[in-house]
Amino acid sequence: MNYAHKGRQLRRAWPYDGAKVSGMLRKLGESPIDGIKRIVFLAFLILVLVTSGDAGFASHRSTLRAAYSSLGLPQAPLWIAFEAGYLKEVGLSIEMPFIQNSSTVIQSLLSGEIDYAMVGATPVVAAGLQGADVLMIATTIPTMIFSLVVRPDIHRVDDLKRKAIGFGRFGSNTDFAARLLLEKYRLIPGKDVSLVPTGGGASTIVALRTGKIQAGVTTEVGMLEARKLGFKELVAFKDLGIPFSHNGFAARRSFLKNHELDTLNFLRAVSKGIYRMLGDRDFSTHVIRKISRTEDRSIVEASYEAHAGRFLQKVPYTTPTMIQTVLRQIAETVPAAQNANPAIFIDNRYIQALEQKGLYADLEEMVKRR
Repeated sequence: MNYAHKGRQLRRAWPYDGAKVSGMLRKLGESPIDGIKRIVFLAFLILVLVTSGDAGFASHRSTLRAAYSSLGLPQAPLWIAFEAGYLKEVGLSIEMPFIQNSSTVIQSLLSGEIDYAMVGATPVVAAGLQGADVLMIATTIPTMIFSLVVRPDIHRVDDLKRKAIGFGRFGSNTDFAARLLLEKYRLIPGKDVSLVPTGGGASTIVALRTGKIQAGVTTEVGMLEARKLGFKELVAFKDLGIPFSHNGFAARRSFLKNHELDTLNFLRAVSKGIYRMLGDRDFSTHVIRKISRTEDRSIVEASYEAHAGRFLQKVPYTTPTMIQTVLRQIAETVPAAQNANPAIFIDNRYIQALEQKGLYADLEEMVKRR
């Protein structure tokens, strides 16, 4: 008997097609093999079923650590996958630590303290350019999610001349977004418009309220707070059409090599979390309020609508154009970015495998039936 051939058949059938496995076993029972051959085959079958999974994906353990770096809504697909039990469904035991600051998360990833990092591509690419063993395996937010909020008397971007735009910190995503906006409208930073670091978050809104700045780059939460104070959204950066890996998952190449099935199942569960977020508003906002500890229900619900309706990517591929934007962002401080190949920072094999198996088509149908 060709055991290797039988093993390949069983791997293709298990665990997706129990009927095929049963049929193979019935056929085996009808074969004129002696008792010794039958014992050998059954032992081989046990080995196949214990070690089987998606063909071509190795797995070594199922206790993993997946860290998130902020309490903002871009992290929600991971939270929802965890709270809905999708990670347990695929046989994974997950710890989900909160490690504030994306650079600290990347350090934890590189040290092996965590296995997956939910971060944007910028710190991943920056580390990779310095030789770090890290890349993106999924992108859940493929665009900039910022808004430019302004005083009521500012009606056009050109009105920002001789005024000040606030952002988080020099070198941050909000800094980059402000510079891209000024470039698009042919305004020169430092000459036509001042750029003022505020520390980000609520500090940008405080600076706007106190008159230190006349405009600020902020997230949807900051934009909602600004509206309550009488300010308005002038630009939604998503509408600029700039591809950008704002948030997703990173891992070490060396880890992936030995945990491919774990990673496939991890992204399977996260993908279900994405679609649960798209199709179940009540559950999603409950989870978001619980983990982010946000008491203001109106902010959570408005932020949810923005992410589910405008930002979230259903099939979480990372594209070279997203990474090219990141390389452009860091080229001034990291010269190696100028000629780097975006593809070396991407591993889409897992998302491709899940798409080929029909996962996203099935999830799309599930959302439509809700």
